[in-house]
Amino acid sequence: MKVFGLEEISAAAKPAVVFDAMRAALIAHAEGRTSVPAPMVLEFPQYAGDTHVKAGHIAGTPYFAVKVASTFGSVNNGLVLAVDATTGQPAAVLADEGKLTAWRTAAAGALITDAMTPSGIDEVAVLGTGEQALLQVLWLRELRPVNRVKVWGRRPEAVERLCAALAIEGVHATPDGLTGAPCVITTTAAREPLPLEAFWAAVHITGVGTDMPGKGELPHEVFARALVATDDHAQCLHHGDFGNAVRAGVINEDADISVGAVLRDGRPSGEHSRSVADLTGVGATDAGVAAAVLSQLVR
Repeated sequence: MKVFGLEEISAAAKPAVVFDAMRAALIAHAEGRTSVPAPMVLEFPQYAGDTHVKAGHIAGTPYFAVKVASTFGSVNNGLVLAVDATTGQPAAVLADEGKLTAWRTAAAGALITDAMTPSGIDEVAVLGTGEQALLQVLWLRELRPVNRVKVWGRRPEAVERLCAALAIEGVHATPDGLTGAPCVITTTAAREPLPLEAFWAAVHITGVGTDMPGKGELPHEVFARALVATDDHAQCLHHGDFGNAVRAGVINEDADISVGAVLRDGRPSGEHSRSVADLTGVGATDAGVAAAVLSQLVR
């Protein structure tokens, strides 16, 4: 069994590779061509930590994957085990320190944000100040122009750090997320809905932070009369912002469409107040990205 470290993985996991793998995996999931067990979560509140275990396989691909991803405080870590899907033999460990999870989340968010946000919109509000907030902007910029970014967070010093990091990447960013923007991306671990005023101007919202029971970023009101896309219907109903809105009586539990279908067919037409994408993270996408990265590493 081969073990690959972060340096090798980073060289192989170029954005184009991850985007292609994520698009294919999400479409396969929408079409029922994946095997995905329920995710597991271990919580360590005394250490401000949680660990997620996800697994999945895409039909016809060489590996299934088991992924462990942890966040303790502001530190992310993890690895992916790739297993031969024909023999059950462990094939490789991708000791990615949590980066493949970060990149696949950024790619998923960027893909659906680009697909559901009307062309010509180049202003984004980001709610959250961690690594994923930075990545969502940078990966979205790979797909469409992003000329203005408003940043909101609960700690002013973290907002300033993110604005500075975006400026280094050539993105004009200001600390002003609550006045909203046509496109809003949320990346927090919030357990209470974020301020509603941040979403008033939004024609599209992508939420990536609600990935386990007890979390909830998006105010229920944003789902009213919205076009809603979920990466996995059952997961998002169980522990996503979509499910929180369903239980609040704002939207019906069968009112969503799949992210993969949007990526395959485009945004459907219709009269909606806005569009909302709820991403909880699907194990099949970890398998797809792992297989794509391994194909680069062993060729």
